[in-house]
Amino acid sequence: MRLNTTGIAARMMLSLDKKAIGEKLINGRQINPTPLQVRYPQGVREVLGIMSEQLAISTADLTRILLEDALHNMFMPADNTAGNIISRIEYIMLSHDINAPLLATLLSPWNIRSTVIQDPARLADYLSADALEHLAECFNLNPDWLNGHENYPIALSGEWPDTADNF
Repeated sequence: MRLNTTGIAARMMLSLDKKAIGEKLINGRQINPTPLQVRYPQGVREVLGIMSEQLAISTADLTRILLEDALHNMFMPADNTAGNIISRIEYIMLSHDINAPLLATLLSPWNIRSTVIQDPARLADYLSADALEHLAECFNLNPDWLNGHENYPIALSGEWPDTADNF
């Protein structure tokens, strides 16, 4: 069996204490001052270099972020899905320069107010599949991306609005 995240999870998932690992991932956030040396294949190293340059962060920080996210996905998938949905809504707000009152106006049919939007935990409780679908339509996004099931945010090209005014 090839060693990848699926293979590692399949081999170890039953023997690990998921609760203890979850606590370490949530509470053990201090950065250890002693660096961990990792060797990457040349292609992976180059991709990490390109990504870290575009994000203006170090390759070490990028690697840490990617690894933490992979571990969260593996050991706490439900928490991670909810977090991804909130992160994606925050990204929409930032990229379209939308404030909480305007987003609340878009989500008013679901009784989601500005105070709810300002509290990510409450917002996660209020969001329904219909509300996420509505937001995806408003910004011409892939609804599966917004609800955390897909990695590509853009709706299929055949679904683009006919005119720029319809965006």
